[in-house]
Amino acid sequence: MKRIWDVPSEIRTVHLCACSPEHAEMIGAALDEAGIVWWIKPASSGFLAFLQRESQVFVDRDRVEEATAIARRALQEGGAL
Repeated sequence: MKRIWDVPSEIRTVHLCACSPEHAEMIGAALDEAGIVWWIKPASSGFLAFLQRESQVFVDRDRVEEATAIARRALQEGGAL
């Protein structure tokens, strides 16, 4: 799983989607194949975990349109859509 500290400092990221941790990893693999910088804010695991059950996926803001198409395709191929 990629985290914010894995992103080069010159890259600015934007929120792509909220999804299950499994789908986030599936999308991440597809983004890796396309060479798009991405990271995941995982679902909370502490005391307030019940408030947030989805992973948040962030991508390079300069490639967000391409990343959106890739995420849709990955979820369709994975049977999530």
